[in-house]
Amino acid sequence: MNEEKSRKGGKSGRPKDSPKPEVESPKSEEDQSKTEQQTANLKLPTETMEVHHHPEVEKKGLKEYLLEGLMIFIAVMMGFFAESIREHITDSSHEKQSIESLAKAVASDTVQLHDVIRQETGSISAINTLMGLKNADLAQAGNKLNFYLFSLAGFSNDTYFRSNDGALQQLNSSGTLRLISNRATIDSIFKYELLNKTIAAQEADDYFVFKEMLTTMAKVQDLSFFQDTSAVRKQLVGAAGVQYTFMSSKLLPINNDKVLMQAYFNYASLYMATKSSYNYMLEKQLDFSRRLIIYLKTAYDLK
Repeated sequence: MNEEKSRKGGKSGRPKDSPKPEVESPKSEEDQSKTEQQTANLKLPTETMEVHHHPEVEKKGLKEYLLEGLMIFIAVMMGFFAESIREHITDSSHEKQSIESLAKAVASDTVQLHDVIRQETGSISAINTLMGLKNADLAQAGNKLNFYLFSLAGFSNDTYFRSNDGALQQLNSSGTLRLISNRATIDSIFKYELLNKTIAAQEADDYFVFKEMLTTMAKVQDLSFFQDTSAVRKQLVGAAGVQYTFMSSKLLPINNDKVLMQAYFNYASLYMATKSSYNYMLEKQLDFSRRLIIYLKTAYDLK
């Protein structure tokens, strides 16, 4: 009986030492849900992955490249033209302001030129009258009085023209002169400047003779007498320039040395010649200055 049970047990039973088969416990609904979700997450990249293809770029033709190049060229040129126009407007404004300053300076020169010419004309007239006394008897009261009067009127004037050249120097130093496109304007400015330089050169000659004249004159007359305001009165009168009036009839003696008097009248003649040349240049400059002012006001629409 026991053997039979043993046999039966040996057929259907299992050895005592063999491990028991593990029986999986049934999963809960929560665990099952997590498992399904993980599975879905693993499948998601595969299901949603897409392949991106580079789009085909349409090749441009020659016309398109030429058109783009033309547009860039036009844009650059328009910028260049705009800048050029802006610079031109600025330069034109600067040029007009400089010309306006020059016109005012020339106008002030004309006033000064007129006054200097008036005085120079009076001096020349006085020296010319004095030259008529070269062979006269200066011991006579009338001749002696005229000698004093006309020598004083002729040789006491050393007024010279000084151009108001500040605007002209500014034109040259600032480079504004190069902005002037009108050739007639440039020529007129150069001519005005040249006339001023010519006048200055003639002035140097005139002043040299003037100093020699005074040196000789001091040997012939007592020049301190002319500073005596109680005896001599000086005033500017009309075109005659300087006019002198003697308040006393008592005149100092004149040195009648022939050699000295010859030198005196030689310098007087030379001085009259240099003064006449100087005065001629002043008159020429005055005429040109007046015409220059009219031209500048018309060309640049100045008030």
